[in-house]
Amino acid sequence: MCNLEEYKICKADPKEWGKYYAIYRLSNFNKWMPLSFEAECNRYTKVDFCYWVTKDDNRVGGAFVKANMLKCVFTIPPFNDKKTLIKKLSLYVDSVSDKGKEIEIPDADLKSIEYYESLGYKIKEVNKLMVCATNKFNVTFEEQYKIISPQKEHAEAMAELYYEAYRKNKFSYIASQSYDFQVSNVNVYFNHISCMNVTNDWSTLIYDISTNKLIAACIVGLVNDLPYILDFVVHPEFQGRGLASKMIKRTLNLAANDYPAIRLNITVGNDAEIFYNKLGFISLAETVTMKKSSL
Repeated sequence: MCNLEEYKICKADPKEWGKYYAIYRLSNFNKWMPLSFEAECNRYTKVDFCYWVTKDDNRVGGAFVKANMLKCVFTIPPFNDKKTLIKKLSLYVDSVSDKGKEIEIPDADLKSIEYYESLGYKIKEVNKLMVCATNKFNVTFEEQYKIISPQKEHAEAMAELYYEAYRKNKFSYIASQSYDFQVSNVNVYFNHISCMNVTNDWSTLIYDISTNKLIAACIVGLVNDLPYILDFVVHPEFQGRGLASKMIKRTLNLAANDYPAIRLNITVGNDAEIFYNKLGFISLAETVTMKKSSL
């Protein structure tokens, strides 16, 4: 086991841990915009990766820890030495991780980047959540398009569309995603709506009637009790025709009766951020994905 000196890392009761996480992480990080404090605490009752960091038998912080992953790091006042906290947690994660596999920090906050970099982590991507109030819109599409909700028989066409659209992305980590990756991505969506009992009516597939080809998709799941846009693509040959804004408005309209807002995640620097702003989305906190090779 690694040498943590006067610090100890120990399992936490998930519900109690969730209370501290909501107060000391989310309250000043604004990551998810949870709808209720109680719901945020209860979200962790069934997980087994919540840990406290203690010093001299006093809690000084917490984190979500498992092999090859560290996330949700927070300090508990009056302790404020986050650099040391991250160092101790990183040492612990090193000791429990699978060798030869990368260790990932999926949600580093901007102020902590230099701490992780000093431990060998490198920035892979910077993302941020955006949120928009749902609203009623009268959305109509041109007669050349067929609008349907996704079914499993559309999975192959969805994967092909994702692959064709995403490989044109200016970010290399997105453009390099393989066709097999997109097949898996589509399967994740269908598994998600099945396990979570989420309607597929929020999601939109647009087919070009003349070719019977899928040319656009807005795929929506449910994350932390709000609709969440998982994938949003328009085939390059059909961009600039207003299809994207109509799909977003259709989703905002369909969810308006039951939910106050929808969310999505975007890579910082993506030109689509301007598009989302024009539709009423505002930005929440930025998070940084960082990785390093395990020791």
